[in-house]
Amino acid sequence: MSNPTARPRPLVVLASRETGELQALETALYSAGYRVVTARNEHETLQKVRTHLPDAVVLDRELSDRGYTFCRELRADPAISPATAIILTQDTAPTYPDRLEALRAGAWDIQGLPPDPQELMLRLSVYLEAKLEVDRLTAECLIDRGSGLYNAQGFEQRADELAALTSRQGNPAACAVFRPADDLATRATGDRLGRAFKSIGRLSDAIGRTAYTEFAIFAPATNDWAASRMVRRVRDHVVQEVGYVAEYGRRITLRASYSATLPSQKVEPRLLLERARSALETPS
Repeated sequence: MSNPTARPRPLVVLASRETGELQALETALYSAGYRVVTARNEHETLQKVRTHLPDAVVLDRELSDRGYTFCRELRADPAISPATAIILTQDTAPTYPDRLEALRAGAWDIQGLPPDPQELMLRLSVYLEAKLEVDRLTAECLIDRGSGLYNAQGFEQRADELAALTSRQGNPAACAVFRPADDLATRATGDRLGRAFKSIGRLSDAIGRTAYTEFAIFAPATNDWAASRMVRRVRDHVVQEVGYVAEYGRRITLRASYSATLPSQKVEPRLLLERARSALETPS
């Protein structure tokens, strides 16, 4: 499994229409030891933020024609941690009303372009220290607060424990992955999904929220046939339990897949999880 002491370099999403300013900021961030992902429009920004789950977002206010509205939507997106710093930039020096509006939109700061590289790096280092501490505490507690399920770290740890016992007994094991068919528009819906998974789960399994919109079950002593039945049972129960979701205007739907070992095969939860994810992403 992953090394809990390893810490990747902080990742920043840079979102701006101005190529020159983007390149200058990207170079400064790389030189300061950050990983950088760039975006040039609203759609690309949302896509890359949801995919990479950055530690910070540097967002040009002129990227969107909707003023501060896009910043508000970005801050409210359920895939983005409340601890993720958003720094707005704009062509002119920010006025007092600009700073108030930026704070109301969920930004942590607003700066004129081009921002002073040294000041930006110092601000990021302060903001990211808080973000990384939140991430560390979240991982150490092993439980996802909104759903009561294991978080990704807790799921790995519990699945490893169950896998060791399963391998000694020569039993098969399976791992199933579930994701909503549509993006979650609110954190509350993701929490409701998690609680529905928790209500149907067996005490003998490890059940976790392995990503913000992904739920996984590691089931010991479960072969391919039993895993297929488990997936259908869990999916039907969760859809019934959550029911109608106002943000979609319909009932929620779930995509699911699984991977299973044969009896006497070595049980490796991480490999099973990755196989289940690959199967889920492969068009049927």
